Order: sequence, then structure tokens, then C-alpha cells
Amino acid sequence: MASCLQDVRYAFRQLRKTPGFTTVSLITLALGIGANTAIFSLTDQILLRLLPVAHPEELVLLRSPGLSPGHNWTDGANVTTFSYPMYKDLRDRNQVFSGLLARYPVSLSVAGQGQSERADGELVSGNYFQVLGITPILGRVFDAQDETAPGANPLAVLSYGYWSRHFGNDSSVLNQQLIVNGTALTVVGVARAGFTGIQVGQTPDLFIPITMKPLMTPNRNGLEDRSDHWTAILGRLKPGQTRTQGQAGLQPLYSAILESEASLLKLPASQRQQFLRRPILLEVGSHGRQIVQQDAEQPLLFLSGMVGLVLLIAGANLASLLIARGEARQREFALRLALGATRQRIIRQLFTESVILALAGGVTGVAIAYWTSAALVRVLSAGAGILGLDSRLDYRVLGFAIVLTVAAAAIFGLAPAFRTSRLELNDALKQQGATVSGARSNMRVRKGLIISQVALTTALLMGAGLFTHSLTNLRRLNLGLQPEHVVQFSVAPELSRYSPAQTVAFCDRLRHTVAQIPGVRSVSAALIPILADSDASSDVTVEGYVTAPDEDTDTGQNWVGPNYFATMETPIREGREFGEDEKLDTPKVAIVNETFARKFFPHGDVIGRHFTFGQGNVHPDIEIVGVVGDSKYSRVRNPSMPFVYLPYAQRNSPGVVTFYVRTVQEPSAMEDTLRKTVAELDPALPIYALRTLNEQIDQSLFADRFVTFLALCLASLAGLLAAVGLYGVMAYLVFRRTREIGVRMALGASRRRIAGIVLREVLRTTFIGLGAGLVIAVSLGRLVESQLFGVKASDPLVFASVIGLLSAIALLAGGLPARKAATLEPMNALRYE
Repeated sequence: MASCLQDVRYAFRQLRKTPGFTTVSLITLALGIGANTAIFSLTDQILLRLLPVAHPEELVLLRSPGLSPGHNWTDGANVTTFSYPMYKDLRDRNQVFSGLLARYPVSLSVAGQGQSERADGELVSGNYFQVLGITPILGRVFDAQDETAPGANPLAVLSYGYWSRHFGNDSSVLNQQLIVNGTALTVVGVARAGFTGIQVGQTPDLFIPITMKPLMTPNRNGLEDRSDHWTAILGRLKPGQTRTQGQAGLQPLYSAILESEASLLKLPASQRQQFLRRPILLEVGSHGRQIVQQDAEQPLLFLSGMVGLVLLIAGANLASLLIARGEARQREFALRLALGATRQRIIRQLFTESVILALAGGVTGVAIAYWTSAALVRVLSAGAGILGLDSRLDYRVLGFAIVLTVAAAAIFGLAPAFRTSRLELNDALKQQGATVSGARSNMRVRKGLIISQVALTTALLMGAGLFTHSLTNLRRLNLGLQPEHVVQFSVAPELSRYSPAQTVAFCDRLRHTVAQIPGVRSVSAALIPILADSDASSDVTVEGYVTAPDEDTDTGQNWVGPNYFATMETPIREGREFGEDEKLDTPKVAIVNETFARKFFPHGDVIGRHFTFGQGNVHPDIEIVGVVGDSKYSRVRNPSMPFVYLPYAQRNSPGVVTFYVRTVQEPSAMEDTLRKTVAELDPALPIYALRTLNEQIDQSLFADRFVTFLALCLASLAGLLAAVGLYGVMAYLVFRRTREIGVRMALGASRRRIAGIVLREVLRTTFIGLGAGLVIAVSLGRLVESQLFGVKASDPLVFASVIGLLSAIALLAGGLPARKAATLEPMNALRYE
């Protein structure tokens, strides 16, 4: 024990004697470990972690691709929803599942203490908690008796987080009533801590029986309508049942249900066969509903690969530092051997130093990882609306990174000790560490490590460059509107029990009131917010247009107010804007975009023509009164599609309304005034999503901005490590060749020529690594091309930028050693040993 303590004390003294080496090593280790742990912890939560429920491996998601006539609600491109009657048929008649649950997310307005606030809710089937195996921490959860008839189950289970935030963990909340969307709900329980639903990124505040939908979503019932598909279904397979067996066992029942529905829906013969061919698919449900993952998977895997490369670069840099330090101590080792030290004692001493160094770097890395993880969670919550993520670290990943680093430190730190067995002590004691046996081979190893660092850094810089170029292209894209000086906000009158007519009247009154505020140039509204990843569309039948077999006539749609295009500064090509006289009882009118006009009226003559939604035996009764320029709608990335705008006053069931206000001054200065204006008209109506249109565009581009920012950070870190590594190798090269440089200068070599020798060596090493790195980068770049916009993996601008940047890094890293070599005095260099 005493000798071990002596080794530890000696190790600390040695590390203090070389503060430069110790500092650089600690920073290298901490950044490599910290970045990896933070990114992999995030990746684990979003992509890998199982639902915190009982036996998640038994869960499956139900999906049925194919023709689905009627209204289809979905929150993801690859997700299927079902009608509530079909859910009940599958639940009650199947022989495959031990339980089958349904859920639907809703926005809530919770009233209390004289004000209303928005909350997130989830309508769930009565067996929801039993199927998942979730127990309450207080009170009870729902059961089958809480799913009886429409509007007959006014109950609520609170999430643990909502209970903590709003009720301070007070158990007296049980049996209290909350006014939710104008309906009194009795609190019967609180779900246990850690359970936030079955979808990553969503954290319901209240769970409400699904039979309460008519009251929670006024004007949209859907409980009895087989053509209204809105419920997501998740099931638990019976013990011993596989997904393949379950799918085969469920298909006959599903086909029988489809046969019955085809008759009820009275589908034409062509659609009937497509409808009946729909399969029922059971997909892995252990991770919950894969919505966030669809967009996040590729960027997270890309970032995980980047931080993995950073860890490799950090390991290579540490190895190079340890080899150089060990080589410089060869004379020390020889002296200790000559004085009687054993080889095992030297190995133990070096191992102690390496472990202390690695552990110190690991501790620092934990601090960096914790800070980085917390920052990433805050950014994702605020920028992407991904809620429920935990900033706590994944200690499995942290442990792996530390073990890997300790192993690398031990291997490369002990390598010099193993070399002592081949030392000639007399020669070693007479020579400096730079010229002892093995120095040449050590130099080759260090150059190999630097070449690998440069290659990996090149790949990281290329990745960062590609995403930066892609983001630049997105920001330069013509949106078809002018976002400057526009502020937006949303209200949901239907959640406060407004009827459709009352909603239209309120919106008209609010528009006119806001228009009178000093500094407001114009104001309008839309039922579907733009660039918020939300959309609506339908097939159309156009007057005089013959639809080809299997032709896609899907057309986007939105319902907007008067002066909408003037407010957004979208150019009107033909016709007019909507006016104040468009009402529910007046003839239907619409404004179409240029893509719609080109597709359905290639010869012009658009104004006054008619169309309608749907196909088959329908009558085009909507008159086109204007044509406007194409503009971005759901996402900045999406290409233009045929699109129609309709007056919101002619919408049967307007719900959420988003207002757009163009101002003279800075739009953010108008926010308090807008809040007060809405409160004066209805103090119980909460306002939300209050932000400038530029902020909304930034939010729409959040994934691109997030990946680009992290890619640039990681590439910058890799560039810094590569610069440190290059500087270390070149400085050591000058140190080792000091006498050679003196001889060259004595024989007439100029200082410029000496500096050129060093710089050529720097550039040669860099360009070898650069060449290898570009090959790797192009190969990896093809894997992420689908995430890019207007950029190819072999983009010449990015190539040129990376080559120029790495050349600058190489010249900067080699400049100081080259200058030192050029300023050596020949006589001093010749006497150097």
C-alpha cells in the first residue's frame, strides 16, 4: 500500500512538472468524453430507450397502409389512424392481443383562479393504463367502466409533472374539479413519476377518457363515424405470440371489418377493391409511437458518427502526446534501471500516471457532458417542441467512453516502459531522449496518428460544410412572402365553447380591433398556421379538366381572412383578394396559386372557373376569384404543390385561428399590446404561439440549424485537435533534428530553406491525410444526401473550402516550429546533444 501511495504522489509530481502536457491531455480527454456522452445520451433517449412500461417488448403498433376514404388525421407520414368504431371492433373481437388501447392528443384550455391556460391532453381508452401496466401514485387510473357513452365520463388523471407543477404534490387534488375546455372534469388519480405517455416528445398533462371527445373537441365528434380516422392503436400481444403470428391471426378479422365498412361507405367498384386489399401490419411498439424519430433518426445518427470520430481524434492526439512524453523520458528510465529499479516498477509507475490522467479527464468530461446535455435538452424543448427529455447522462455511454480512454492511455502510456527492455543503458545514459533507440519508429507512429487525425478531421469538416451549405440554400430560398415586420399569435375559441358562427364573429372583431392599433399596417388570419409542419389537403374535381386514370389531384388548402395576401405580401397575379362580404351563406369562392393554375388551366382563363373537393359524382361549385404567386406553406423544404385558399368565414367548423400582423416598428414590440387586446375581448381565451414570423421560420428550420450548429462545433473541435497534433509532431521533429539543421546551415542553407523543409513536411503529412479524408467524406456524405437541400456529397465549393481550411490549419500549426528552426544559431545547434 505504501508503495502504491508513493506511485500516486510521484505521478502527481510528474504531471505538475509538465503543465502544458497535462493541460492539453486533460482538455483532449474531457472534450472527447463529454461530447460523446452528451450526444449518445440524447440518441439513447430518442431512438433506443424502451417505454417505461411493463414488458415493452410485447407491445406492437397497428398500421394499415392503402386507400382510406374519409377524413384522416395523422401526426406522422408513416403512421396510420383508425376510426373509433373500428378500434372497438378490433378490441372486442380479436384473439391476438391481451389488450388493445387507443389514444388521441388534444389541446386543452384549463380554467382556474380567474384565468385560463393551455395544457396538453390525451384522450385514452378505458384500458389504456392496464394495457401498459401503469399504476397510479395517487388515487386510481381509468378502467373499462370509464369508457361508456359519449360525454358520460367527465374524469381526469393528472400526469405526475402537472401535479407537481400546479398542485405542489398536494394529495387533496383528488375529487377536485377542473374546468377543461368548458367542461367540469373530476380528478380521480395521478399517474406515477416517469410515465409521460407512449410518444417521445409529447408529455400529456391530463389523461381523459376517449368518450369525452365530443366535449374536448367541440364541433368534431367522430365517435360514431367510420369514415373519420383519428385514433392511434397500440396493442399488447398475448404471451408467446410473435408479431408475424399476430399479424396473420388478425388479418381475417380485419378483412371482414373492411368488407362491412365498404358496404356502409358505398364505395365505387374501383375504390372498393383497393380498400379491401388493405393489410393490417403489426410493427415494433417497444419504443412507442415513432413520430419524432422519423425526422430525428438520420440527424442523430449523423451526429453520433461525428462525435465518435471526435473521440477517435482525441484518442489519436492523446496517444501522440503520450508517445512523445515517454520518448523524452527514456533517459530517465535508463537511469532508474541503472540505479536498481525493476522493469515492473517502472511499468506500474507509468500505469498509475496514465490512469490518473485518464480519470481526471473523465471527471472533467462528466462536467462538460452534463452541461452539454442540459443545453441540448433546453434547445430541443424550446426550438423543436420535443418535451419530456431528461438531461441526466447515460452512464453506460459515459462508462464506455472512460474505459476506452483509460485503455488507450494505458496502452500508449506504457509503450515507452516496454521499450526499456531493449535499451542499451550505457548508450541511453550518454544520449538525450530525442536520440535514443526507437526514436525513428516512434516518429513514424506519431506521423501515422497525425495522418489519421487529419483524415478524420477532413470527414468532419466536409460534413459540417455540407450541412452549412444546405442551410444557406434553405435560408436563401424564395418563400413567396415577406416575413420581416410580421408578428403572429394563435387562439382557439372552440376550446372555450365558441360555436363556429361565434368563432367567425370573434375573429372579425379581433381583426378590426388589431387593425386600429397604432403601428399596425395590416392584419389577417389563417386557420392553419404557415411553416408550422401542419397542413390539410384533398383531391379536387376541376371544371373542364379531364382527370387521367390514377392521376394525383391532391391539393393543399387553407382558410384565410380578408387582406391575407396583402399582409403576407404575396403577389396577386390575377383577380382579387377576399373581402369582408364573403360569408357562410354567400356563394363559395377561392383563390388558387400559380401551380394550381398551370396544372388545371394550362391555357390560362382561370378567373371565374369552378372546382370542388372530392371526386366522382360531385358538382364544381367553388368559383376562382384570384391567382396568387406560389409560397411556402407547411415546410420550407417542401416543393410547391397545387394550393387553394378559401375564406375562413365559409368554413363550417373553424377551430384554432392564427393571426398575422404586419407592423411599422419592430414586431416584437407589439407582443404585450396584442396580449392586452385579446384579453380585453375575452379574458378567458388564452393566447399562444406569440412570435415573429422570422422566429417561426427559424423554428421550421430548427432541425437543419441544430445539426449544422453541432456539426460546426464538432468540426471546429476536430480542427483544433488536429492543429495541436500537427504542432506537437512538427515541434518534436525540429527538436529531434536540431543538429541536422545546424549542419545544413553551416553548409550554406538559408533560413528560408530551413523553414521550407519544416513546412513541406507539415503539408506533406496534411495532404496525405486530406486525400484519405476526402475519400471517406464523399462515401459518408452520400449517406446523408437525403438530409441536404440543393447540395451533393461531392460539392466542389465545400471541397475547396475544406482543402483551404486544412491547409491554413497546417500552415498555422507548422509555422511556429518552422520559425523556430529558421532562427536557430548554427553553432548552438551543432553543439546540441
